Amino acid sequence: MIKCPECGERVSTMAGTCPHCGINIADNLTQCPNCNEYCLLTKDTCPHCGTPLSADTSEDNTLGIQASPETGQEKKKPAGKKNSSLIFSVTVALIIVIIIGGIYYMDYKASSDREEREYTMLENTSNPEYYNDFLAKYPKSIHYQEVKERLNVLLDETEEWNRMLQNISRDEIQKFMSEHPYSRRLHECEDMIDSIDWAEARKKNTEEAIILYLNDHPSGRYAEEASERKNELSLMKITAQDKAIIRGALENFFTVAMSKQDLTLISESIPEKMENFCGTQDATPEQIVSFAKNKMAADVMGLHYTIENDMDVRKQTLSDGTTGFAANFTLQEIISRSDTNKPGTKSYQVTTLMNAEHKIIRMAIR
Repeated sequence: MIKCPECGERVSTMAGTCPHCGINIADNLTQCPNCNEYCLLTKDTCPHCGTPLSADTSEDNTLGIQASPETGQEKKKPAGKKNSSLIFSVTVALIIVIIIGGIYYMDYKASSDREEREYTMLENTSNPEYYNDFLAKYPKSIHYQEVKERLNVLLDETEEWNRMLQNISRDEIQKFMSEHPYSRRLHECEDMIDSIDWAEARKKNTEEAIILYLNDHPSGRYAEEASERKNELSLMKITAQDKAIIRGALENFFTVAMSKQDLTLISESIPEKMENFCGTQDATPEQIVSFAKNKMAADVMGLHYTIENDMDVRKQTLSDGTTGFAANFTLQEIISRSDTNKPGTKSYQVTTLMNAEHKIIRMAIR
């Protein structure tokens, strides 16, 4: 920094013009060889000490000339070399500033991104510890006040949440949701209701119950499983025609084959053997006839059977992978006796399993 030769104000020797008076500075200065003050190249004498500034002197003492301390003689230093050194120094300093600034910015950006990530994570949690941790780590965050308010609300509802968990039910969960419509726990509530409804549908195990679940939870956790189960139940559904055919086959077995102990009719009602008949494994037609004949005591004149209207029929997958029919019903047995004073009626519960051809493969009579 020097005094401007024109106005006397301080100005840099690197300035293009004086910011105070506007006179050219760069490449327009020379240094007095007597008093070392800076003068304009246009001056013939030094305005400070009056020393003449000859053309040779002016050329030798323009800015960029320095005196040799050893000889006292003036030694010219190329202005271009000094300018190059100055430019290099400025460039290095600028690069250092840029690097430091870049490091600071990257650190700031990483910290800011981390803060935003952790703030976003709070949307999916109801654990107060995460909120306290955020407030401790980012006390100057723009989200600080909001997170603090959310934490207070969260702490207020925690007591009710814990009480609800002691007695979980659909009604209690819905009550909590209605009282806390903006709770971060709503997703957990919906998930619990989803599980409760699915457990209820599985317990009933009917097509209607599964459809009700799907209507209430079309995108529920168990929606895919429910759809598969619905299709299975649909395939297993018994039509009126199926039920009529099965009833007819069973009536033929009891009211005709068993009543008359008809070996041929019994053979037509079962496969070659019945897997299980009243505890007898691989029962043959002869063994079944023998079972009926054992009921024919000396005074028994005849057996008559009636299938009640409580018959329940459902489809069932058999051991060979085919679809059969399971039936449960009440069977009334009327025994004609010569001694009319003896009981003539008995009631049985019958469980039976039939194959796709409506032949009886298992039967239990209790």
